Amino acid sequence: MKYLVNLIQLTVVAAIVFPMFYIWDTDKVDNLCKRIEPGMEKVEFLKLADDLGVRLHGPTFEGLEGGKWHAEVVTITPFIDHSCRVKGAGSRVATAKLTGQS
Repeated sequence: MKYLVNLIQLTVVAAIVFPMFYIWDTDKVDNLCKRIEPGMEKVEFLKLADDLGVRLHGPTFEGLEGGKWHAEVVTITPFIDHSCRVKGAGSRVATAKLTGQS
């Protein structure tokens, strides 16, 4: 019986904490995506992502032609499809677009 009570308490705490963590995490991704401008230096974009403490996948080069690359800024919240896709060429950012749920 004690284990059941502990499990219920843990579930209640998780139900309270998760929405706050979700809002905080998605807000960081949204904030970064809004601050990225076309023509921004890739180094500046990487520094901004590091300063805001977001998880970044990439940049990954798409091929040698034109030096095209892409990166994805994702949330650390599990089971959430919310990200910012960033595309660029050479040492410049071309686009930044929010994807997934809002």
